[in-house]
Amino acid sequence: MKIFVAILAFVAVASSASVGEPINTQSISSTIVDVIEGVKEQMPCGFTGLGIPPLAPLRIDHKTINIDTSVLKAQGTVDHFRLNGLNDFDVDEMKVNAITSKVTYKFSFRNVNVDTQYDLTVLLKKFGFTINLIGAGHAKFAIKDMVIWGTLKYSLGVLSGKLKLKSLEVRTHLGEVDSEIEGILGDGTVNEKMNEYLAEAVELAINENEDLIADTIESIALPAVNSVLDEISIAEVIAGAGGDGEGGEKEVCIPPELEW
Repeated sequence: MKIFVAILAFVAVASSASVGEPINTQSISSTIVDVIEGVKEQMPCGFTGLGIPPLAPLRIDHKTINIDTSVLKAQGTVDHFRLNGLNDFDVDEMKVNAITSKVTYKFSFRNVNVDTQYDLTVLLKKFGFTINLIGAGHAKFAIKDMVIWGTLKYSLGVLSGKLKLKSLEVRTHLGEVDSEIEGILGDGTVNEKMNEYLAEAVELAINENEDLIADTIESIALPAVNSVLDEISIAEVIAGAGGDGEGGEKEVCIPPELEW
């Protein structure tokens, strides 16, 4: 979330700098691409100025799961959780219109995958009956060739200097989903079939519900992003995300050694 806010802040600053001057949309867009590439390079080391740990991979040693909603109940633990591939993406399109304060973007992620040990009891409550899934073991789950694209609109107050996100459209398409989760309803053929069904269900759920997902993301992200923007200044966000060392020079990211 904070990284998204930082990139948005750079967009606004680059756009506002052109006020009163001939607007070079291509130059602004190129600047934003350079910022994103810098963020990608820094992800293995994290962003200490923003309090963000390393994101490539994102690792969680132990997490207790306790979810209880009207349709899903999940309890248990995950250990040695690794989310890989967040920095393995290309910026296919980045267009910033400083006049309309609109950004059009498109990103391609090659392989975002999870590797973890888990011990969970999951209860699916739907259509008047329940499905109880008990599983434990090693789990790998991968989303390949994922494309994320859309538009966002923002405003920057001339007097207040406040940045605000006005709209956010996020659309997603998955190329392929692989599921290798041990221990779903036992082992052997049943487990293999369950993995096949799970991979197919995730792929169809994402690719066939584009509008619903876009509306859901906007309803959640807009208030969340604007809440962060109300708490901090643009200068603070940019300084925190820059990863500057002494003398204003950007420190080279040297990823930490990983034990698992």
